[in-house]
Amino acid sequence: MAVILPSVAFWTSVTFARVGDDDKPEVLKFRARFKRLKKSERIALDHRIAVSGLLPDTRKMLQEKIDNPETEAGTRDFLRARLAAQPTNDAEVLNEVLADWDLKDHEGGFVAYTPATRAELEEDLDGLEGCLVKAYLEATGKPVSVEDVEKNSEAQSVTTS
Repeated sequence: MAVILPSVAFWTSVTFARVGDDDKPEVLKFRARFKRLKKSERIALDHRIAVSGLLPDTRKMLQEKIDNPETEAGTRDFLRARLAAQPTNDAEVLNEVLADWDLKDHEGGFVAYTPATRAELEEDLDGLEGCLVKAYLEATGKPVSVEDVEKNSEAQSVTTS
């Protein structure tokens, strides 16, 4: 019997910081909603991200490991898939996984998520793309325990905000 979880996306916190005036950083904290990928999609994305930063020497080393008859078949298959993956960049990763955000402007107004708004903010806030990708990778790389799920599933108090 298969268990199907209804959530196709998840929210996680994002902290974007940059140099501000008088040695004080400017910090923007908000939430982003990312799509949940299927296992095969996540593995393919992991390969594309990993291969994007491979230096020629590292590629050569991985190929040598593939060619080594003592390397286990499963490891060889994994390394072949990694080397065959097409490199990606932050924008492409976000196109695939970013679904929404809970972001407010400096006056407290809601900033709706659209591709155009994202492009505008990425231009204005250099480094925002990388920050969003980092938040996604950190969130998907966290181990989840039953205790975490139970703690985070408790109803909000009606007397506190």
